[in-house]
Amino acid sequence: MSLKSAVKENINKILKKKSLTVYKVSKKIKEKDSALYAMVNGRAKFSKKFIKKLLPILEVSEEEFNIWLIADKYPLEAFELAVKNRKEFPYKRKRLFTTKIDDILKEKDMSRTALATQIKYGQSTLNKMITGKRNVSKPVLEKISNALEIPPNELLSWIIADKYSLELLEAVLKEKLPQK
Repeated sequence: MSLKSAVKENINKILKKKSLTVYKVSKKIKEKDSALYAMVNGRAKFSKKFIKKLLPILEVSEEEFNIWLIADKYPLEAFELAVKNRKEFPYKRKRLFTTKIDDILKEKDMSRTALATQIKYGQSTLNKMITGKRNVSKPVLEKISNALEIPPNELLSWIIADKYSLELLEAVLKEKLPQK
């Protein structure tokens, strides 16, 4: 997996074409260049205010910019699995993550309570994570992965598949895959 940043790569490519620098752009949008540098380099999150000011200069849609942001959020393997899972999961109103976790627990003759006990995590909070009412933190994802013997990227792919449409996942995957 490449550690290249879609945001950084695309912004720099556009700025180069336009003979602009981050410094010049920051002056155009009347913002601190250090803040924009931090955002472009992934050390700070893009604020909505910055995005709104930046899009006309870059001449890209908000949707395209969001694809770059999402592409940088997760590993390539997780997106590939998410696309595959989204295509194979027939239900529109059920959560993939919830369904898969519950199926695995049933297969292992385990309850959510037993899983919470095994990973030493609060049952109520874990239940909210499994049902999508709360985000699954990376440490909890790793604990679930170890307890259920499921690779972390596979678990992550279920969460990603629940969070984004198939069209968006495919657009992100296209962004992440090396251009031929």
